[in-house]
Amino acid sequence: MLAPPASDHPHVLAQLDAAEIRYARIAPSRQLELGSSTLLADVVGAHAVAAHVLALGHRRVGIVKDDLGDAATNARFQGYQRAFEEAGCPMRQAWIETGLFTFDGGYAAERRLLERGDRPTAVLVQNDEMAVGVMLAARELGLSIPDDLSIAGFDDAEVSRIAWPRLTTVRQPVFEMAVAATDLLIADLENREGDRHTQHSNTLLIRDSTAPPRA
Repeated sequence: MLAPPASDHPHVLAQLDAAEIRYARIAPSRQLELGSSTLLADVVGAHAVAAHVLALGHRRVGIVKDDLGDAATNARFQGYQRAFEEAGCPMRQAWIETGLFTFDGGYAAERRLLERGDRPTAVLVQNDEMAVGVMLAARELGLSIPDDLSIAGFDDAEVSRIAWPRLTTVRQPVFEMAVAATDLLIADLENREGDRHTQHSNTLLIRDSTAPPRA
């Protein structure tokens, strides 16, 4: 069973194929012909959360992303871009920071964003752990969430539900995808015919961390 980022790692896939070891991949985005896989529409989920923030009226929107350039990072960024283009809102490169998908990384990225004189009114964060770091940085600078700064995450991790205010995010059906990948692998091992790929949808969860910008 290969979870991200191993599910997209070319060396791992090549070694398994060379050893004739069967495998199932969770949320891959490259070389989908290899192995069985459960697929996730990261672009769609990222588009939905960005469109939500833009529909609230925000036009000064920052982004905190991972800097590894993996498939999930790129797909989520692509979804953001589509929403910005549809809203006719330019994406400002100066408001894009990297946070390495960690709490500390999100905190440091947000400090860099907010300590500038020209700051965004909303931030799209590519996972919930970084988003909570963003929340702490905003509070340390005296900003109220969501009155002064709206924050939206991604994943619906447990921390998104216990943070205050509760975090607007995108739910990924991680458990369901793992079960489906296991079923696909068992079917492959038993040489059963059938679809080798399943598609899973994510869900936008609008909570308390996003609101229209101040007038």
